[in-house]
Amino acid sequence: MSRGSTQAAPIADLTDVDWDASPEELLAADATAARQLDEHAQILPIADVPTTLRHMRARLWRYRGMALLTFLVVTAGAVAAAWMPRLIGGAVDLVVSGATSADLWRQGGLIMLAGVLQAALTALGWSLVSALGQRVLAGMREDVIDRALDLPAQTMEITGIGDALSRVADDVDVTARAVNNVVPNLIQMGFYVLVTMLGMVTLSPWLLILLAVVVPMYLGAAVWYLRRTAPIYRRERVAMGARAQGLLSAIHGIPTVHAYGIERRETRHVAVLSEAAVVLGMRVMTMVVRLVRFMVWPENIAITLVLILGYVMVNVSGAPVGLVTAAALYLISLLWPMMNLIFSLDDVQAAAASLTRMVGVIETIDPAASPGAEVPADASIRLRGVSHAYLEDEDGTEHVVLQPIDLDIASGETIALVGASGAGKSTLASILAGTLEPRHGRVLHGGADLRSADLEAIRSHASIVSQDVHVFRGTLAEDLRLARPEVTEEQLLQALRIVDAEAWALELPQGLDTEVGEKGERLTAEQSQQLALARIALQDPQVLILDEATADEGSSGARVLERAALEVARGRTTVIVAHRLSQAKEADRILVMEDGSVVEQGTHEQLVALGGVYGRLWEAWSG
Repeated sequence: MSRGSTQAAPIADLTDVDWDASPEELLAADATAARQLDEHAQILPIADVPTTLRHMRARLWRYRGMALLTFLVVTAGAVAAAWMPRLIGGAVDLVVSGATSADLWRQGGLIMLAGVLQAALTALGWSLVSALGQRVLAGMREDVIDRALDLPAQTMEITGIGDALSRVADDVDVTARAVNNVVPNLIQMGFYVLVTMLGMVTLSPWLLILLAVVVPMYLGAAVWYLRRTAPIYRRERVAMGARAQGLLSAIHGIPTVHAYGIERRETRHVAVLSEAAVVLGMRVMTMVVRLVRFMVWPENIAITLVLILGYVMVNVSGAPVGLVTAAALYLISLLWPMMNLIFSLDDVQAAAASLTRMVGVIETIDPAASPGAEVPADASIRLRGVSHAYLEDEDGTEHVVLQPIDLDIASGETIALVGASGAGKSTLASILAGTLEPRHGRVLHGGADLRSADLEAIRSHASIVSQDVHVFRGTLAEDLRLARPEVTEEQLLQALRIVDAEAWALELPQGLDTEVGEKGERLTAEQSQQLALARIALQDPQVLILDEATADEGSSGARVLERAALEVARGRTTVIVAHRLSQAKEADRILVMEDGSVVEQGTHEQLVALGGVYGRLWEAWSG
C-alpha cells in the first residue's frame, strides 16, 4: 500500500513529546499514537494474552520431557546457589567457636562444592532453556510463514506485506534474542529468588519482617512499570510493521517516485514512521529512569533493616553471628536478582508483544490443509446470494462493489465478464477463483463450499492468471516446475509449446537452465505472461480464471497471448475478464456488468441482437 505525505503528517506530531509529563499523560499520548498508527496501516490479527498463553502451553507440552529436565536442572542450580550463604554463615560460626582446621577445611570444601554445582547447573540450565526455546521458536517461525502464505491475495493487499514481513523477521528476531539471552536468565533468577526467600524464612522467622517490607516494594514497582510499558511495546511493534511497509512501498515504487520527483516526500514519509517507533521506545526509557530512581529506596531500606535485625538477633535473641552473616548474604544476593528480574521482564515484554503478533497469525488464520474438509467433485461453479463490499470509513460505511448475484457455471463452460472499469469484473473473478471471500453469500466449486473446503484442494482445482505476473528467481525450468515439481524436461517443453513460448525459451543463453527473475535474464511482459500460462498448462487445474491477463500488450503480443490463453483454457471451466471484445466473442456465455451488477447475459449473437449495453459496445469496438 502506498501512502502519501498527507497521511504521514499525523504521526509527525508524535515527536512533540513532553518527557516530563505524568505517566497518565504519557499513556493518553500513547492511546493517540495507537489510533494514528491504525490510520496508517491495517494489520494482521494480534492474539490476546490468554490465547497466547494457551498456545505456548500446547507447544511446550510437545517437548514435555525436555521441559521437565530443564525444570529439574534449573531448580537444582537455584538450590545450590541458595545453599552457599548457609555454608558461609556456618564457616563464620566455626571460626567464632574456635573449630579445628579440619572442620574449617571440611566447610571450605562444601562451599567449593556448592560453587561448582551452582556454576555447572547454571550453565546446563541456561543451555537447556535456550535449546527448548529455540525448538519452540523454530516451529512458530515455520507456522507463521505457512499461515502468511495461506493468506488470500486481497488480505495482503489491504494489510501490506510490511506487517507480514515484520512478523517473520523483526518479531522472530526479538523473540529469538529473548530466548537466547533473557528467558534463561529470567527463569534461573526467578527460581533463585524463590529458593532464597525460602532459605531466609527457614533460617530465621525474624527475616520474615525483612521480606514483608521489601518484597512488596519490589512487586509494586514491577506492577507499576509493567502496566505502563506493556501497551507501549505493543504499539512499538505495530509502528515497526508500518515502517517496514512504508519502506517497501517506497522501494517498490522507485520508478514512479523518480517519474514524479517525489523522493523527498517518500523519504519524509519513511522518516516519520521511523520517528513514531523511536518515540515509543523513548517513552519506555522514561519509565526505566523513573523505576531506577524508585528502586534506590527498597535497596537502602533493606540494608538498613538487615543491620537493625542483625543487631537485635545477636544482642537480644542471642542468635549466632554466622546466622546473621548468612541472612546478610541472602539479602545482598537477593537484591540484584530482584532488580534483574524486573529489567528482564522489560525485555520479556518486548518479546511477549512479538509473540502475540506471531500467535495472532498462527491461531486466527486457518491452515491450508483441513482434515475431512470438502473437496470439489467436478468443475462446476455456483454462486448463491454473493455480494461484496469494502469498508470505506472508520464509522463502518461500506463501499459496495458487487451486488447480490446468483450464477451457475457448468463444467467446461467458458464465461466472459465484460464492462467498464470499476464495474466489478475483477472482484467477481477473484470470488469465482476463491482468492477473495465475499462479504455475503456462498461460493461452491464442484459442490464444495469454499468457506469450509480444503484450501490446498481448491488451489489445485482453480487457478487465476492476472495482469501482474511474478517471475521467480531461479532457472526457467525451476520457475516452470513451481506448478509441478516432478515434471520432465520434455513436459516443460510441451507446456511452452502450447503457449508459443518454446522458441524464445530455447534461444535463451542456457535454454531452460537460464537464470530468470531478479538479477537474471529479464523477460518481457509478453514472455512473463506466457510463462504464467505455461505453469497453468503444467498444473492442469479444472477451473481457470483469466483476469485481463493480456490487457497491457500491444496488438501483436496480444494476439499471441490470446491464442495461448485459449489453448490453455481448452477443456476447462474458464472465466475471462475480457479487455477486448474479441476475447468475449469466443465465450459460451457473456456477462455484462455495470456498477457491480450483471445487467445482461447470453451468447455473443444473442447480446448483439438484443441491442443493449453489449450491442453498443460491440458496435463501437467493431466500427
